[in-house]
Amino acid sequence: MKKYGKILCLFAVIFLLAAGTVFSQNLTIESLSGSVDSFSETIAKALPFNSTMGLNWSDAYIGQLIGIPPHFGIGVSTGFTTMPMGSIGKVADLLDYNLPDVAIGFPLPGYTVEARVGGLILPFDVGLKFGYLETGLMDRLIGMNIDYLLFGMDFRYSVFDPTLLPIKISAGLGYNYLSGGVSKKFPGKDIVYDFSNPLGAGTYELTVPTPTIGLKWSTNTIEAKAQVCFPLIIITPYAGAGLSYSWSEAGYYISSNILVDGVPIDETSPHIRDALKTAVNGNVAKTGFERMVEDTGINMRLFGGISLNIAFIKFDITGMFNARDGSWGGTFGTRFQL
Repeated sequence: MKKYGKILCLFAVIFLLAAGTVFSQNLTIESLSGSVDSFSETIAKALPFNSTMGLNWSDAYIGQLIGIPPHFGIGVSTGFTTMPMGSIGKVADLLDYNLPDVAIGFPLPGYTVEARVGGLILPFDVGLKFGYLETGLMDRLIGMNIDYLLFGMDFRYSVFDPTLLPIKISAGLGYNYLSGGVSKKFPGKDIVYDFSNPLGAGTYELTVPTPTIGLKWSTNTIEAKAQVCFPLIIITPYAGAGLSYSWSEAGYYISSNILVDGVPIDETSPHIRDALKTAVNGNVAKTGFERMVEDTGINMRLFGGISLNIAFIKFDITGMFNARDGSWGGTFGTRFQL
């Protein structure tokens, strides 16, 4: 368990470690940006899969809202999905950080509060999910800002009459939005980088006094999905698949009144500002710089599991597999459902 805790902590500080390292030694901004770009590209591809956590209830269709009893449910779920370790290893190697070898991939945690209500007249149901982490609370607890917001909804239509056979089959559409980030301010610290002179040999020295350094990311996902379940008295096994299209972005930023060879960036010559933009391959301003990587694509996932049914309480264990990159995930949920 200690090893996996170390991995989760590394995710929160993987880029912030760069700042701590360069307090005592110089790194080129080109080498750091290249490694973090690779990390950003990987997490941008992993975000859509992570956003599908929640609302993977064992019942493929929960029934009508108007009835005896009315059919609805509310609960919570938590879990993780994974992302490939390779790009994280590049940043760790650059910083001489010994990354533990974890074969399962790098875990991205998440949680949702979720609810579902049955349809009216037609055999459908509608689900909503929401997860949020208050930034100031995490800053007070661990001295680091962590942002997390997950919102999603789905519509499922029953395509099989469960009175014919003891199975339920549904097809539907869903939308998920996920955003987050991690940042930390370093009061009283100066970060120093080198970057190349575009007009000849030599380098410039970039000084970033008392910086705020962070990662940020977001994704939007539209998904078509289908599910089948076999409701029994005590347990309900289920399986499903989803095909989605997503657009995502991820990257890093450094906020500070930056200096080049001791001169504020907005007072330097245009070719020096252009050189820094080239080095970071992103946006540069008086108050800092940032680099964002975008990704769009089609994703396919498989999910399934089993629920334990005790009266009106259900406990779900769900496994998920992402066909795009071979990553996987798992969630555990509990809910009250009529």
